Amino acid sequence: MTDNNFQLEKNRDFGELFNDTFLFIKYNFKNLLMGMIYFVIPFALLQGIALGVYQYQALSSLTIGQTSNPFTNGGGSSLLITYLFMLITYSFAMAFVFQYIKLYKSTEGNEIELKQVWKLMLGVVPKIFLAIIVIGLMSGLGFIFLIIPGIYLMICFSLVIPIIIFEGDSLGEAISACFSLIKNNWWQTFGFLLILGLIAGALQFVFQLPATIYQAMAAFHTIQNEPTSANQSLSILFSIIQAMGASLMQIIPFIGVGILYFSLVEQKQNPALLKELESVGENE
Repeated sequence: MTDNNFQLEKNRDFGELFNDTFLFIKYNFKNLLMGMIYFVIPFALLQGIALGVYQYQALSSLTIGQTSNPFTNGGGSSLLITYLFMLITYSFAMAFVFQYIKLYKSTEGNEIELKQVWKLMLGVVPKIFLAIIVIGLMSGLGFIFLIIPGIYLMICFSLVIPIIIFEGDSLGEAISACFSLIKNNWWQTFGFLLILGLIAGALQFVFQLPATIYQAMAAFHTIQNEPTSANQSLSILFSIIQAMGASLMQIIPFIGVGILYFSLVEQKQNPALLKELESVGENE
């Protein structure tokens, strides 16, 4: 269900950013949930399987008096495959959420068909995948030299994907534009994304809890010099739950970033106000 009264192009204060993020999710909950299930969860399933295999190998390698090396016996390849599917999952999740918001804006809140979103997604997933890697490396370099530059870059780069999708910019153009867009609004953006991340993280922990308890129990038996209780099927099952839950909860920060983008654009460029003035001129 959508709501024709929800305005994306609006200059929002700190409280309105949160309020409108959850209002948008509320009004579009069914579409957002079904889209994530159709377009994102299949990749999260593969990510969960790879993660479960890796965690089982790590638990199985625990022996008394010997340091665990999960990278032996194929553990390294399982971990690499897990990260690959994680990047793919997040690329599809971002493509879905931001293309859904873009289509919502162009249709002015009218009913959206998910197959329309899917067609739009396919053209941007490779760009998003590449952008995630590039901005991840750049943020990582910032953390290596000093923690503060890394945090600064990470917050600025949060707007790169929305700029690519909403404005059709290249990766280089989007990286340049994000600094201009966030200028004088860095602390507000930092606080907003931090709180949204904590909310999403707390909800993700609910899905991660079974895997955490299982791994702790298996490791405890090994420490007590008992045969490991690691079971590959259980490890994979709990990891699938963890991966699916994590991907679904990303709706919250991604929608928040989209709402933030339109708020900053309205503050800097006033597109909604200009549109309103144009309509007044036409009516006269």
